[in-house]
Amino acid sequence: MMEIDSGACLVQATLVNTGSSPLRVKGFRWQHDPAVKGGPALHFPDALRPQVFATENLRGDYFGTGTVEGDRYAYPLTNQHVEYGHAEDSVFPGVFIAAAEAPVGIFIAQASQNRLFAFFRFKGKMEHQEKWLFEIEERVTGISSIEIPPGATLCGERLFFQIVDTSDPQQATATYFRHLSTSGAFARRADNPLPAQRIYCTWNYDFMADIDTEKVLGQIPVLKKHFPMVKFLQIDDGYQRCHAPGQRAMIDLCYGDLETPWDPARFPEGPKAVADAIKAEGLRPAIWLGLWASSGSKMIQGHPDWVLRDDTGAPWTFDAWYGGTVILDPSVPGVRDYLHRMCATVFGEWGFEGVKLDFSSFAFNAKRVRFRHPGKSAVELRHELETIFRRHLPQDGFFGWCVVAGTAQPFLAQADYFRNAVDIGRGDWETAKRIAMWTANTRLFLQEAPCLPNIDSIGWSAAFDETCWLSWLNFCAISGGALEVSGDLRKLPEARLERLSRTLALSDPSRRVRCPGLGSARGTPPPVWIATGAAETLVGVFNWTDSPARIDLADAVGQIPAGTATDPWTGAADPLTASIELSAHASRLWLLASAVASL
Repeated sequence: MMEIDSGACLVQATLVNTGSSPLRVKGFRWQHDPAVKGGPALHFPDALRPQVFATENLRGDYFGTGTVEGDRYAYPLTNQHVEYGHAEDSVFPGVFIAAAEAPVGIFIAQASQNRLFAFFRFKGKMEHQEKWLFEIEERVTGISSIEIPPGATLCGERLFFQIVDTSDPQQATATYFRHLSTSGAFARRADNPLPAQRIYCTWNYDFMADIDTEKVLGQIPVLKKHFPMVKFLQIDDGYQRCHAPGQRAMIDLCYGDLETPWDPARFPEGPKAVADAIKAEGLRPAIWLGLWASSGSKMIQGHPDWVLRDDTGAPWTFDAWYGGTVILDPSVPGVRDYLHRMCATVFGEWGFEGVKLDFSSFAFNAKRVRFRHPGKSAVELRHELETIFRRHLPQDGFFGWCVVAGTAQPFLAQADYFRNAVDIGRGDWETAKRIAMWTANTRLFLQEAPCLPNIDSIGWSAAFDETCWLSWLNFCAISGGALEVSGDLRKLPEARLERLSRTLALSDPSRRVRCPGLGSARGTPPPVWIATGAAETLVGVFNWTDSPARIDLADAVGQIPAGTATDPWTGAADPLTASIELSAHASRLWLLASAVASL
């Protein structure tokens, strides 16, 4: 054990094979030993009403692979058996156990993730005591075990523990992120282009997959006039050629026929000419790739051994999407060789400078995956995949993990963003609310961002009424991250374009985003959002309900900086009050100076 700060320490398990034969190890388990009097246990008196914060608490609305319901941020600590770590999303690798009745808690998280995933297991109360049976298991995934040769050592992950004087998880992680920064987890952030160079993406609001050269290049004059922050033009799904069954190529777009890798009817010039045209206008071309292949593709027909399988031996397939798709097995040398060739073509020969890697979490996060080749774990292969793409991208090009639902994964070491919510799609209020729920979940622990969260994009949709559209933009402004722009901008009037551009300028990724009162929130996004930066702070109040509501800011007292409040859209003085009446779906946004004081 190593103490790194007041009340904070790191622990790490090591196992040395002192025998003469190889050992096979599944991982490490940290548990209470009842034979050791006074040994470690989770000690929380009932009177304090302990509860557990974990980003996996909310995950039940997507993949119900955990042991909680999925509609809140905190669960009371009870005798129910609860285990965190099974979700197929990119969840935060830690938990915060806090008292509901006092400002005290203990924060526990992985401080490294080089080979193993951590699982956190609550098994109920010890008999006649105010102590709780609690275990941490570090487990290899993707393969059944790790082989340790004679004389070799297996090191577990570094685990971080800290007792803190707060019951708010958003204020419990400062020491943790300072440690991650000194250990190199933030190294990529220095070259991350996205805080200054934003992305236009072709997917949401209008086009979806219905794109062609004219629609893509037609956005450039509007971008250059109204969106000076946008430097990347990302061509999303829809550019690919089709296989004989009518399915679009995915990751296999560079397999076989390279004469027509893109749909010749939509993009007759081909990918290099389109990328060159974007560069000629002073923008940077980027591309969408899906890390899977259609089941009827020549790649899969010729290499059935490239298909990822689960623990029953069945292929990892998704029949409902794109006419049937299969996931590639990253442990197969032929798959990795192909990915190198594909990246050399897309980024080297064609000249694309950024990539959104969609549907990319299944092979690494799903705990039921079993790789064909047992040498490396899922975590190791995730790092290797990042390395393959980084080798071929420009140093200041972007790499984005479009995971199923990222929730503050701090160990995507070579990525620039991770998607932390569903697509906004055509744009509608219910989807906006769902994105807000997931974003609050992301910010539960992620007050510092080695890799930026990405909530998708702003644009205009007829599915929003004016109130909902303005609230969606207010939310996008305050939630920060790697915010994008989408839709057919050519059809929008000047006023809407100016509002969108101002939203992008307000969404500062460096701000720390907090939501007071997350411990009691359930089934709806939190109403109050505070985004604190070095020079200024945004405060947002949202009525997510379908009826008028009065929003009380009392829980935010002490977290909102003092200063003259202004309307960020007009610049006019706009005093911030302790409560506000809002109509259904309405919101308000204030801009303040950042001197910290009470409301």
